[in-house]
Amino acid sequence: MFEISSNATTTDRFLELTERRERWGWIEIFVLIQNLSTVLLFLPESQSYRFVIRALPYGSSLALALLHYNRTRARVLLPPGGSWLAMALLVLGLNLLHPKTVFPAGVAQFIFQLSIAAPILWVSSQVRSKERLERILWLLFITNGASALLGLAQVFYPQIFMPEISSLALSMNPEVVRSLTYVGAAGQHILRPPGLTDVPGGAAIGGLMAALLGVVLGSQSGLSTLKRVFCFGIAGVGVSVIYFTQVRSLLVLLIVAIVVMCIVLARQGRVVQSAWVASVCAILLAGTFTWAVAVGGQSISSRFATLTEGGLSQSFQQNRGMFLKHTFEDLLAEYPFGAGVGRWGMMSVYFAGDPSQSPPIWVEIQITGWLLDGGVLMWLFYGGAIIVSLLCLYRIAVAGTDTRVSYLASIVLCLNCFVVGLSFAGPVFNTQLGIQFWLLLAAVYGVSRRTGAAESALTGERTSS
Repeated sequence: MFEISSNATTTDRFLELTERRERWGWIEIFVLIQNLSTVLLFLPESQSYRFVIRALPYGSSLALALLHYNRTRARVLLPPGGSWLAMALLVLGLNLLHPKTVFPAGVAQFIFQLSIAAPILWVSSQVRSKERLERILWLLFITNGASALLGLAQVFYPQIFMPEISSLALSMNPEVVRSLTYVGAAGQHILRPPGLTDVPGGAAIGGLMAALLGVVLGSQSGLSTLKRVFCFGIAGVGVSVIYFTQVRSLLVLLIVAIVVMCIVLARQGRVVQSAWVASVCAILLAGTFTWAVAVGGQSISSRFATLTEGGLSQSFQQNRGMFLKHTFEDLLAEYPFGAGVGRWGMMSVYFAGDPSQSPPIWVEIQITGWLLDGGVLMWLFYGGAIIVSLLCLYRIAVAGTDTRVSYLASIVLCLNCFVVGLSFAGPVFNTQLGIQFWLLLAAVYGVSRRTGAAESALTGERTSS
């Protein structure tokens, strides 16, 4: 039994018992699976069972949700936005009846989307303390930092650290390696580093996460010098990897996320820390760019120079903007209620149907995928879920009833804003980043309810059986 002083309140006893129970458990294992399961792709002959490896993060998400329900059989208290997300899944399920649905791929897509949303059902009941939420963020930082470090090693020692490139990517585009290789300053050929993936350029996501979390976590007050140097060092590696992968959109999103963090910190009254975060980020962006160009040569400098020469708006219009325009001007009129489920994405590749009946449709950005899966209603409900959840995180971040919870919520807000921004560059809510989005929302919600933080932000909560 635990010893508790006689004058402790019931709430104090509950929180003490809860925090002692909240040691390493399923939630930490789940985070590690999400970020480190791709290590298996580095094993010999891993391409023969690649599908199983890539399915692990999604299968574990569903399995843990079912395990939680089987153990508790209690009502699920959905975070704000949860009811909207449930309606989006209902629309997706009903659209399986669409005459153009590729049924095997459609059912797989529904299960796939359910696995991405599953953390919203159980994580809030598992994350009860600020310490555990902070631990999750540190795990995300360390695992993504590992991917960024590996990506950097792949630039300098590709013969040692480069994995076997995805057989699926090669089957879809045999020239993928050549097209994503550039010549460095010393004449060496540099394949955009995959990091802890088997896809060229895959290290960019880990680089951004490591950079963002490294700057924010390293800027905390009271942190030891060693931890601060470690955080900023990994952040520098993360920014460097973004340059070496040449993914311009992620560099822009990193800057946007840092700006959001600075604004929220200033709103919390942490003006000095806000200036500190901005200064560290600016130094890292400039310093690592100089070094990356020295290694990667003209290819890197010319690639990122287009962001300043033509402006962000023009750069977006010339790249992803055309897909957004095509979605609104062409696809919306053709598929206002959806095109049938299973006609795009990896599910249509793995469970392809008869192309003469329902030909697959190429999707480059998330909003196009939502339109095909459920039409305007999918935009309304999934978009509504995202907006409501971001507003909730912002209110918790600026509420100030618990300064530690507010700070952690502001970090999660920046991470989730990054995911939303990335949805305009790719179908991100069809990836593990979608799982991360709902996991972090539910984690902040669970902590805020149990610490009494930001009660005004939780007025939109709903329960479901």
